[in-house]
Amino acid sequence: MKSPINLRHTPLFLALTLISGVSTAQTPPQTSEGLVDEVVVTGKFAQSLQSAMEVKRNSATVVEAISAEDIGQLPDVSISDSLKRLPGLAQDRDRGNGSQISIRGMGGMLGFTTLNGREVAILEETRNIRYDQFPSELINSAQVYKTPQASIAEGGVSGSVNLNTIKPLDYDSTKVVVDVRATSFDLGKDIDDAANSGIGQRYSISYIDQFADDTLGVALGYSTRSEPIATQRAELWNYGDTWHNTQWNDQLGANVIAPWGGSALVRGGEDERQGAMVAIQWKPNDNLEIAYDGFWSSFDVSEQQRGFDFQIDNTYANQWDLLETTPTAYTNTDLGANAVDLLSGTVGLSSLRNINEEYVQNDELTSHGLNVRWTQDLWTIAADAGVSETSRDKRWASIRTLVNNPGRATFGATADGRMTFALLDADLTDLARNSIGDIQVQPDAAGGDKLTSFKLDVQRDLEAGILQAVKVGLASSSRDKFEHSQIWTQSATQNTGSAIPANLVIDAKSSSYWSDLPDYLSLDRNALISHYFGSLKNPSPGDADDLIASWDVSEDIFAQYLQLDLATEIAGLPLTGNIGVRNVDTETTASGYQQGEDVWVEVTPGNWQPQQMIEAIAVDHDYNDVLPSTNWTLAVTDEQLIRFAAGKTMARAPVNMMSPSLNLNQDLWGSNPGESTSGNPKLNPFRADQADLAYEWYYAEGSQIAVNLFYKDLESFIARAADAETVINNGKEYKVSRPINGSGGYIRGYELLWQQSFDFLPAPFNGLGVYTNYSHNESNVEQFVPLYSEYKAQLTGLSKDVANFTLWYYLNGFEARTSYSYRSAFQRDINLVMGEEGMNDSEGYWDLSLSYEFNDHYKVSFQVQNLTNEPYKAYGLESNNPAHINKYEEFGTRYSIGLNWRL
Repeated sequence: MKSPINLRHTPLFLALTLISGVSTAQTPPQTSEGLVDEVVVTGKFAQSLQSAMEVKRNSATVVEAISAEDIGQLPDVSISDSLKRLPGLAQDRDRGNGSQISIRGMGGMLGFTTLNGREVAILEETRNIRYDQFPSELINSAQVYKTPQASIAEGGVSGSVNLNTIKPLDYDSTKVVVDVRATSFDLGKDIDDAANSGIGQRYSISYIDQFADDTLGVALGYSTRSEPIATQRAELWNYGDTWHNTQWNDQLGANVIAPWGGSALVRGGEDERQGAMVAIQWKPNDNLEIAYDGFWSSFDVSEQQRGFDFQIDNTYANQWDLLETTPTAYTNTDLGANAVDLLSGTVGLSSLRNINEEYVQNDELTSHGLNVRWTQDLWTIAADAGVSETSRDKRWASIRTLVNNPGRATFGATADGRMTFALLDADLTDLARNSIGDIQVQPDAAGGDKLTSFKLDVQRDLEAGILQAVKVGLASSSRDKFEHSQIWTQSATQNTGSAIPANLVIDAKSSSYWSDLPDYLSLDRNALISHYFGSLKNPSPGDADDLIASWDVSEDIFAQYLQLDLATEIAGLPLTGNIGVRNVDTETTASGYQQGEDVWVEVTPGNWQPQQMIEAIAVDHDYNDVLPSTNWTLAVTDEQLIRFAAGKTMARAPVNMMSPSLNLNQDLWGSNPGESTSGNPKLNPFRADQADLAYEWYYAEGSQIAVNLFYKDLESFIARAADAETVINNGKEYKVSRPINGSGGYIRGYELLWQQSFDFLPAPFNGLGVYTNYSHNESNVEQFVPLYSEYKAQLTGLSKDVANFTLWYYLNGFEARTSYSYRSAFQRDINLVMGEEGMNDSEGYWDLSLSYEFNDHYKVSFQVQNLTNEPYKAYGLESNNPAHINKYEEFGTRYSIGLNWRL
């Protein structure tokens, strides 16, 4: 693991040191008449920071914000790239792309996201929003609310994010923006399956206009992207905490635990995304405003994975040669004294396979919203209705070839934590020693989410002492979310036992594939399926595997709130704030299937076969939350604010964890206690009482210092547990592993922010600026699994340290900025349903952006992501032991060049 000390401290503390020397120079110059000259913020990035800073400064809550440089132009490649720059926020990556956001070191399941103020249907089986489903060209701004407010929808313990599309009447003239970009994936040129030799493209167009004497506004936008998939990874599989991958070593005189096996895969393909938005805003007079917004996006993935995998034989007679070991982190007593984990050694193989896999995914999201706002004198009434729907079809299918008599092999790792592997007896490319095994499909699934919502807000402005306004409202929503899956293993039905035809071997490799790993067979999948299987088809649709993997959850929510806005003075200093309470009722129904232990049935005399016991089940659950909150801002001076906020928050359980599916066979025979597809339809939400204390100093135009302390007292949280409860089935008791509600614990931390425009420096240095922040997060909450390990991870997604640093420069139309983002190690759910967990290693990424504006119409740009080619790494699957080597994946450096035209 990398040491985070220098990277996380240097930018921030260098920045704070500089402040002390330059803050006195920030007093704006005055004319001879004593009037302050207007300060003009130059540079698009500086303008976007200035706009976001004003949102933060004028908010009633503790909030962070991002704002577009221009119409259809957030300052980064993706929305999550922009959000990750904010204090306390960090980004999760998938295939090297920003996908999800953690707030204050907490994972996506503790956050909440809305689009134009309303919740939308979600593509993921959880509640986690994938931000890459929202093209950044169609999003105009975003706010991150870190403290609750009664009038803002509940759903986030870490915070809530609101994304905004364009409102056309915010502009006073016709606007047209066209953006064209070409991208190059450095690793894509090496991987044969990567689309277009690693070249991608992005196009977008936005149009805004006003009609009928500027009472009617229309905004239209369209964005499309096609990019290659190009990654390669090597991994050792998890070290299980049972006897399944343990061997008694005669020389050591103790038990040795090895990984199950490992794999190396090269991933190539293409992902395509399209998005469109429309906004119609009608404001015939100062009293009435009617607005419609529509959003559509599609996201299609087609990828191939090729390589090999192996499994380690733990047969006692085939003794492992121990090259490097470490004391085991497992605590189960049946391992005996002096047990060790094998980090490197020569072992026998029980399985060695070539892998040719295909993953396809087709996502679609539609969202429609209608908002009516009426104001009359001191009254404001707003009604909002929305409907959104997602659909997802996905299929993962893997064709495996088996190597006969795989013999022995030596595995280990490089200094950087990547697996090495050398075959001693077998050859993965020898057609004579390889035979077709089977096709595994897990899953072929269709899923969807439909959400309808309505809310009504009424505000009465007052000037009755300290009372400034009374706000009341109600909100309701109804959602239905499902996943229907098929899972099967398909055996060859024709040409069985025949040698693999040489013409089915294709050239689909990676020229940068690691030389210390064996070569493998790349095969024509479609021709292979036709030759051996006829077609890809589930031989027994609707069996136990299919039913257990399928579920449907419906949810109805009804909320009401009351909020009082207040203003007064303390010691002559202005104090503004609000006090409110939100009451929320949630009702759920989870439908699925339960599988009991197989019953052996005598099919024919002497022929006993296991019979699967399956039954449908539906479970109702409801709960109520009363969520008080208060937010206060004391204006010490016009530039210095002190904020205090307190309240109760909640975040509902991931939807897939609420599946009532129960698989007793898996709990009986699983390799690691806690790994189970069993869900829990009776889950209550994460709940926390929290408090924030913040200081903000806006000491110059485009400059600020902010310090924020926060504390969250967790009343309940959600985590997967082994032997969570006892279930009686057919008169027998079974220990079931499933997600449960834990109680007690805290999350606490602090955030530091410095934003500085050096416009007081002499030219040409007056175009410099710095935006940097650091946050530290702590929690005493521990996961329940792994069951037998001295290493317990904290809350999913919790990074103790998160830091961001951006240095920008602007001069006469030329703009440059470089950014570094760092987060320390955090626990992540590799598979939320199965409970397979691991630690994401600490990671830091450098990005670079250059642009030049020729005039008001034309701009060119050049961007680099992952400048230093940092890999993605995870370690310690199951035991969380940092000595374990697990997943190491490269996605390479990425380049983008673009042309932007504006009317």
